[in-house]
Amino acid sequence: MATERRYMYYPKSLLSQSCLSFLLLITATLIDTALGIQRIVEHPTDQSVIVDNSVILHCKVADRVGTVQWTRNKFGLGNDRSLSAYPRYSVIGSQVNGEYNLWIQNASLLDDGVYECQISHTATQRGVRSNPAKVSVLLPPREPTIDSSPVITVTEGIDYNITCRSYDGKPAPNITWWINGQLQNKRSYEIVTTQSDGKREDIVGLMTIKPSKQDHGKEFECRAINPALTSYLKTTAKLHVLYKPQVTLSVSPPTEVTENTVMQFKCQADANPRVTSWKWYRNGNILSESSQLLEITSRQNYHGQTIKCEAINTVGKTTKSYKLNIEYSPRFVKEPLNVDADLGGRATLNCVVDGNPVPRVIWKKGSQEFPISKPTLTFSRALTEADFGTYVCVASSNLGSVERQVQLLKNGKPKVTGDLRQYAAEGDDAVIECESDSVPKPKEILWSRGSSKIATTGSSRFSTKESDLVKGRKSILTIKNIHAADYGDYNCTVINNYGMDSAIIKLIQKVASASTSDTRDAVPLAYVLAGVFGGLGVIVIIVVILIIYNRKKVKDEDSTADTNSTDSANKKNLENVRMEFRSTGSEYPGPQEPWRGDYLANHIRADAEYDQLGNIIPYQHTKQDGRPPVNGYGGHYDYQDGNMYDVDRRSSDRLPTYDSKGIHPRSYDSGFEPDVYPKQYGRPPPSSEFTNDIYGPPPTVTTGRLSTNV
Repeated sequence: MATERRYMYYPKSLLSQSCLSFLLLITATLIDTALGIQRIVEHPTDQSVIVDNSVILHCKVADRVGTVQWTRNKFGLGNDRSLSAYPRYSVIGSQVNGEYNLWIQNASLLDDGVYECQISHTATQRGVRSNPAKVSVLLPPREPTIDSSPVITVTEGIDYNITCRSYDGKPAPNITWWINGQLQNKRSYEIVTTQSDGKREDIVGLMTIKPSKQDHGKEFECRAINPALTSYLKTTAKLHVLYKPQVTLSVSPPTEVTENTVMQFKCQADANPRVTSWKWYRNGNILSESSQLLEITSRQNYHGQTIKCEAINTVGKTTKSYKLNIEYSPRFVKEPLNVDADLGGRATLNCVVDGNPVPRVIWKKGSQEFPISKPTLTFSRALTEADFGTYVCVASSNLGSVERQVQLLKNGKPKVTGDLRQYAAEGDDAVIECESDSVPKPKEILWSRGSSKIATTGSSRFSTKESDLVKGRKSILTIKNIHAADYGDYNCTVINNYGMDSAIIKLIQKVASASTSDTRDAVPLAYVLAGVFGGLGVIVIIVVILIIYNRKKVKDEDSTADTNSTDSANKKNLENVRMEFRSTGSEYPGPQEPWRGDYLANHIRADAEYDQLGNIIPYQHTKQDGRPPVNGYGGHYDYQDGNMYDVDRRSSDRLPTYDSKGIHPRSYDSGFEPDVYPKQYGRPPPSSEFTNDIYGPPPTVTTGRLSTNV
């Protein structure tokens, strides 16, 4: 049975009664002494003895008449002093002096009890009993033990009772706990159980702990001691703490990470037992389950996200997180929107940017910069005409800058723009576009034909689709499988809060291609063919020009050679003429003027050894007279049978040179018509039929030697 230790408290009234009893006893003793009555003058007292040791209970009597004996637990031990029935017991002391002391040797638990010293009564004396004396035999406990020793395995964070047990003690020992040599006074308690013999006791000491990783490997010591021991008994046990991973996370590079940087994460853990698996997460999404290492390439959208490492063992799992700080250049969260406003109204332009570090934002309009540094430009005053236009939002940081244009548009009536002539082939789907400049955006864009609105709802042929433009909106009218009746005028009407505008768009039939069953626009094909043939024509013309140029060049080279030869001959002839003039005493007059040469041709004859005078007298045509040059010399002619012939020295052929009107094909009007002809030569003015020929009528050519008509 379990017993509980208690402290005994005695009230003052009880103490007073004890004192009174003691006084009465003293008084009775004095009376008995005076009267000679047998009595016990020394009473035994409570004694404790360790097992196997000896103890003496004292008893001294006076004026004894009766017999003295000891009782144990009210059972008499015998009258003789040797107490032969109890070998370990004997009565010692001087009988003469009235000493009857009980000596107990090799005490055992059997000796544990209440003892009394008694004097038997006689005929004249009454019997006397001493005060009871308790003999307590002390038994040391067995060595204490700790459950699960020598190593106690516990789990971190879970309450655990470390139990120390000690048996067969009398009384039960006290249990104390020590950790690494330090006395522990908290969270311990004991349970005492009395054995069936009613004497020995067992004790269980418990200390409750909530183990942590820091308790791993600590030594717990249980000490037990009772009055039978002169020193404590002890036992120890090591604490083996199972704990989930304690994680550390390292990052490289640790700071100043920009976009597209390779980042390495390393996860390490102290765990008991060891880590069985690793997991990596980015913003809650699993990335890897295989290694302590993770490598990623930084992205702008990773900024502010969390990389988490998770280490797992049989006890549990632990995570360690790292918040990404990715530096990136400024960028627009969303494209700035144009803003429309009324003249005299208010407006706010917004420019939402993002960047790390936070970019600086400025606004500009042309060369003007606004003295604000925030993504919102607010016009708190009435807008004027000068306020409308294009603004630029510039966001910059040490990593770069970006800018966007934002239009501040003035509200007004819409205006239909775009192509008013559009095309479609019969049988195709026609797409008619109507674009509009409209600030604000149109409320409605209507299509009609004639006086009838085109209904698109529920129609299988007609449908419309609208899309916003920077300054307005575009409406597309689609007509499926168009036929001849669909061509013509379509009215597009645009309506906004400030008015309306409309335009007639003409749908025109495309030309059908004959080479295919499909209907196609022929105009581009014509352009292609024209380009091909035009290119071929240009190439042919260039080739012809090159051929003519080369031939002309060869001819000119041949002509130059002939001319050089002729010049040499002419010089010789000219020298002969000069000598002839000198032989007659006359002076050579030099080259003749054109009209004079023609005039002399009538009066000078040459024999077959000479050509016309023009052959030996050089005449250089000029650009002013309009005649084409011929190797630097004037043309020469022959007159025969009343006709004029062109004499070509490089050919023996003579070709007639006059047409039906008497005009040579190579003739031209030089514009030279002298008013006075040299009459001394007897030449009249030319006849009317030769007014275009300054050379006059064909002379009579002779073949005689050169002579003069005098």
